[in-house]
Amino acid sequence: MGWELQRRGVRVWVSLMGWSLASAVQATSGAGGASPAPVPVAATATPWSSKLDGVDDQHLFPRYSLLEPNVKFWTRVFGEYSEHQSVIHSMTHLDLVFEVLDFRGQATHMDPASLRKLKNAEETEARAAVRKQLKAIHAKRHAPETLSGEQRRIYRMFDRLKADDDRFLKAADDLRAQRGLRERTYQALEISGKYLPAMEDVFTSYELPLRLTRLPLVESSFNVEAYSKVGAAGLWQFIPSSARIYMRLDEVVDDRRDPWTSTDAAARHLRDDYAMLGSWPLALTAYNHGRGGVARGLRETGGTELPDLVRHYTNRRFGFASRNFYAEFLAAADVERNWKAHFGEVQRRAPLEFEVVETRHYVPYETLKRLCDADDELFRKLNPAYRPEVMDGRLYVPPGHLIRVPAGSAKNFEVAYASLGAHERFETQRMYYTLHKVRRGDTLSGLASRYGVTQSAIAGASGLKSRSLLRIGQVLKVPPKLERRPGPVTVAMGESKPGLTRTEQAASKARVPAPKFRTHRIRSGQTLTSIARRYNVTIAELRRANGMGGSSRIRAGEKLRVPAGSG
Repeated sequence: MGWELQRRGVRVWVSLMGWSLASAVQATSGAGGASPAPVPVAATATPWSSKLDGVDDQHLFPRYSLLEPNVKFWTRVFGEYSEHQSVIHSMTHLDLVFEVLDFRGQATHMDPASLRKLKNAEETEARAAVRKQLKAIHAKRHAPETLSGEQRRIYRMFDRLKADDDRFLKAADDLRAQRGLRERTYQALEISGKYLPAMEDVFTSYELPLRLTRLPLVESSFNVEAYSKVGAAGLWQFIPSSARIYMRLDEVVDDRRDPWTSTDAAARHLRDDYAMLGSWPLALTAYNHGRGGVARGLRETGGTELPDLVRHYTNRRFGFASRNFYAEFLAAADVERNWKAHFGEVQRRAPLEFEVVETRHYVPYETLKRLCDADDELFRKLNPAYRPEVMDGRLYVPPGHLIRVPAGSAKNFEVAYASLGAHERFETQRMYYTLHKVRRGDTLSGLASRYGVTQSAIAGASGLKSRSLLRIGQVLKVPPKLERRPGPVTVAMGESKPGLTRTEQAASKARVPAPKFRTHRIRSGQTLTSIARRYNVTIAELRRANGMGGSSRIRAGEKLRVPAGSG
């Protein structure tokens, strides 16, 4: 139950019963600046009970015997080993744990930098000591009676493995240190309450297994600020190349840092992985390794399931992280499912409460924050995707991008927005250039596609006389991406989809000729995103042409109406 209000250029969605973010985040993830669907919002902070309670989905996420030792190892990493314990183990046989270094005592009085230095040094020393023992055992392998007590202990650890005369020598070059994640996992379970209800709603809307919503336990420990050394960001750890397919990533917005928008993107990403690969173990592995890489591995090994890759795929890029990603996921989900056994009581945080509005102008970030009477921390927590250039005023918040405001403040925001003068709401974006240093392989057309602007815009801003000549090391000025201005949209109380008023419809028909369409038959593996790219239209245009509302679900064999005059 809900309604939408619209007055003087601002849309406000108000909900009285529950909420689902799927339509909201889908609206912002498509190309262009398309008008979003109405968005119900969280209105209460009642205790959360997961939709996963009582769900048995182990048939979707099989427990391969080959990986069971790995799952047990990662279960101990997530639920037992402290962050101040380092496990020296075999990378091939994870259950071969040779030593556990314990720094919990030092952690009580050492500063973080000194403690980190100590851990690194002792891990290196421990690996060297174990390596030395394994090589000594290899030399005495045919005379085990000559082994020392410690060597005999290690020797017996290999009893369950297939007889291999070089097994100790191989293990000596296969050592790794893994630090525990118990404290981080406990904190992640606390934080997850803020996001999991919405995440479960989004995955339900795509008819995906709810167990997948526990993937951030592996990827980011539910830390919205998480940023990896390879450039992955946010709860779902999207790298830039994947992010640009499923969400907005430009000089204004990095939607990877938005837990709600990125959740919708992750759901579509996983759905596409599954559509191509046909099983959740493979789809989850593809989330880490890339679906093309997993498909290539299956072709090269002649395999059909994940154990085939683990046993036989020797590509150096399919390394420790990719081989263990599914086992880590199962372990993290197990720990979350049995949290009481691992942690005792965990107080999940309440979901964040907010309402959602949408402006029709370019507006300074500081102005929007003032209108909803939010402090810096709260407004940024609700709207974490904006770039520093937006927050410091060099660029404006664009129209058509959903803005979250504190619960109960949408009405006041609407009134205050209506009274803004021309000096605080604008028809165009501020001109701010992104500097791009030309690298080998860069082309003007490629850069235009990457930044979402025209070749002539880059050429004009950079003073290029010839569009085809770029020099390595040359610095180009890239103007901001132009936003499509959303048209007037209103909705009556109780309606589920936005539409034009009768007056607006009549005016629209009078000045706009009837659109022409072509027909596209959907093939297996295609997504709305890939079809939109093929025909050079936006996802929102495809949805409108086919009456899809906020949905992105399509099926092979169906026909889509595609707006003509593009592609």
